[in-house]
Amino acid sequence: MAEQKGSFYKINEQIFLIGFMGVGKTYLGQKLAERLNLDFHDLDREIEKSAELDVNDIFKLKGEKTFRELESGVLKNWNKPGIISTGGGIVELKENRNIIKTKKTIWLNPSWQIIRSRILNSYRPLVLERSEDELYKLWDQRKELYRQCADIEFTKSSLDDLLKLLS
Repeated sequence: MAEQKGSFYKINEQIFLIGFMGVGKTYLGQKLAERLNLDFHDLDREIEKSAELDVNDIFKLKGEKTFRELESGVLKNWNKPGIISTGGGIVELKENRNIIKTKKTIWLNPSWQIIRSRILNSYRPLVLERSEDELYKLWDQRKELYRQCADIEFTKSSLDDLLKLLS
């Protein structure tokens, strides 16, 4: 299909949202897909379907390594168009970064203070097993990996700002 005039996206392509946990990949992804009349997909939900376990249980019962392997498998085989929300650690593996670099990718990157306020009291597996300082260091380490993969860095939090950036 033809590209939307003056727009970042085409109707039948994939736009990946990457970024640390708590940046709004699922929330903004759903809203963006709705506004652009595109499908929305959450890779964590796809992993849960394939594993028949939720993300927290995969981490608890099988560990992060197994989760990352499942995540890579879903990513490698992903062929559906639309807005695709990824897990915060998808950039950890080089093979995943290589795939993501071939897609249109938006890095959602609000300030650490915003991320911190969203994740500290959550039940995310990595939050439960790390101190606040360790989470900050993990975010800081991943920033360069996100940067390597992204076509666009989005540092705000509102859907309207994201739409302006993409138009």
